Amino acid sequence: MRRRLKEAVRLSAGFAMKPGHDYVIVARRDVLDTAFPKLQSLLNERIEGTAKPKRSQETRSRKE
Repeated sequence: MRRRLKEAVRLSAGFAMKPGHDYVIVARRDVLDTAFPKLQSLLNERIEGTAKPKRSQETRSRKE
């Protein structure tokens, strides 16, 4: 499972990753049954669509 995900990221989704960002990929058992091209496209879609803007200083901490 890990090898499949690493290879899918290396081949297709790696270019979509932005420098200075960390990415966490959580594997599910469905990864083993999904066709490799489909896995690549799903990863690519998720990585390109997950960038969230940073919160402003006013909303950063609620503990004050």
